[in-house]
Amino acid sequence: MASGYDHVALADLEPNPAKPSTRWEVSRQIGIEGYNLNVAILEPGEPMAQSGLHYHPDQEEVFYVVDGRCRVELEDGSFDLATDELVRFHPGTAQLLHNPFEEPCKLVAIGYPPEGHETVEAVEPTAELLERRYGEE
Repeated sequence: MASGYDHVALADLEPNPAKPSTRWEVSRQIGIEGYNLNVAILEPGEPMAQSGLHYHPDQEEVFYVVDGRCRVELEDGSFDLATDELVRFHPGTAQLLHNPFEEPCKLVAIGYPPEGHETVEAVEPTAELLERRYGEE
């Protein structure tokens, strides 16, 4: 890495194979300590998180859609998030991002403080939520 900055391409980083989407945990791989920075591609039918509808009691999250669109599920409803739109979740807000559309969705996720991602409270599994709301898994 060069002095004073880090320059990397996603192609140089390894996605986390344990996640349901193609997700690059950028902050971990290039040494960012102040926040979590992830880039993800949600293929059609994929959720962002393996924990379904969930919340982090001690972490704020921001999701910015770079390309495509995804659906945001909340405890009391849902909405679609399109290219160049973003959503911020306050700590304790249950949410699930997923892609029910025919095209991939590329997004950037930022979480603060970084250690807040370690505590995840599951509310409802993805398959059960989608079946209940839309009659699909």
